[in-house]
Amino acid sequence: MEVQGGGKNIFIKILKNPRVLSVLSVGCMLAFGVLYVGQVNSAATKGYAVRSLKEKNIELRQERDRLDIRIAKLRSIDSVTARESFLGLQKIEHATFVKPVANVVAVR
Repeated sequence: MEVQGGGKNIFIKILKNPRVLSVLSVGCMLAFGVLYVGQVNSAATKGYAVRSLKEKNIELRQERDRLDIRIAKLRSIDSVTARESFLGLQKIEHATFVKPVANVVAVR
């Protein structure tokens, strides 16, 4: 029984030693400092990634807008008439339109 109690007393004596306490304190501060630097580095890396993704998003939106404008120009009447021979289009003389009749359905 005294062996267990003696072990406790030695541990308490070691902890009461000012040199041991200062070494433990410095060790804890270093460990927390390393953890802090790791977290700051991780946050900075994620911030950089987010910023680069936002820049890429802006570039892609601008490219989409340019392509939308180009599509609108190519669909315009002037563009189609300029390319009608290339596209194999012919002018029609008389157009006939089909008018749907309301409330009419077909059954197979």
